[in-house]
Amino acid sequence: MIASIHQEIHPIHVRGRTWQALSLRHQRRLVDRAFEFWRSEGFPVYRLSGDAMAGEFQALSSHPLKRFAEPGFSGSNVCLRVANSYHPQMWAVKVSRYLSPMDVFLDDYLLRKALQRAWTVWPDRFGANPATLRRMLKTFPGAASVSNFRPTAARNIIAALSDDGDTILDFSAGYGGRLMGALSLQRSYIGIEPCERQVDGLERALSFLRERNLTRGQADIVRGCAEDVLPTMPSRSFDLVFSSPPYYDWEKYSDEPTQSFIRHHPYENWLSGFLRPVIHDSYRVLRPSGHLAINISGRLRRPSFEEVRGIARQAGFRFRFPIALGLARVPYMHPRLGPRKEEQLLVWRKS
Repeated sequence: MIASIHQEIHPIHVRGRTWQALSLRHQRRLVDRAFEFWRSEGFPVYRLSGDAMAGEFQALSSHPLKRFAEPGFSGSNVCLRVANSYHPQMWAVKVSRYLSPMDVFLDDYLLRKALQRAWTVWPDRFGANPATLRRMLKTFPGAASVSNFRPTAARNIIAALSDDGDTILDFSAGYGGRLMGALSLQRSYIGIEPCERQVDGLERALSFLRERNLTRGQADIVRGCAEDVLPTMPSRSFDLVFSSPPYYDWEKYSDEPTQSFIRHHPYENWLSGFLRPVIHDSYRVLRPSGHLAINISGRLRRPSFEEVRGIARQAGFRFRFPIALGLARVPYMHPRLGPRKEEQLLVWRKS
């Protein structure tokens, strides 16, 4: 009976433990069927109905606000896939020397290995369904993927560092996690982003939420380079600058000449041509006692804690505190590194 499962059940409905109970020959046949299915379907991008997206955003807007806690702070994944669904290009972004999830998917041999591995490491999951396959393609050996800022974390941070009616500036708007967090509150958000496809995704997400009359706040997206746009903005016009600038060339979002790692190369030029002027102009556009919050890796990726803190000090900011941001982990990876990875959110105040 188990041996005939490869003929009776669609492969996306087969759990890992069921696949593991099959003979080696039938395991291979099920992998082949799953491979053929995904070759015909294409990459398993998020496909959410309008009602599902609306429901997730409503869940974000009612998500309890929490105070920052030690040793770290993390948000749930509520509304994260809504933001990601508007940016299918993120699956093909190169991270350092690693393969992207799209690279793994497009390689026939690697896709088969990914399907086999998903059924092997997750006995309780449906190894070939879209969610599990996405998870495996992101964590496949030799591969890495970009991530989005969790909307729940953004919501908590914005609520803690600003008040109703305040204006928020995000000089590297990215994939919209902070946009979602701001729209769930009574805030005005302005996001600056140079990448054409990301601007398109942000604007489409914003249009959908407006059409459904779901937003509590307001938002505008400005396409351009932050180091060019910020100098045109009025002084003392924002209450919070909250962003996650690129880790130089660690994640290559596109090959457009507006990308900061292309425009300002090598790294020393990036510090002087992008990060320093953006932080200095952030000081100028903030109102007195306004906050600057910048997400950095806190590990080996550039810029370092010392570099960012030094530039902010030179701009006139007074450092307040760091916040440890907990990131999701895959249980079967890097067991010696503990239950989760962390990045740092550094918070300053305009003195």
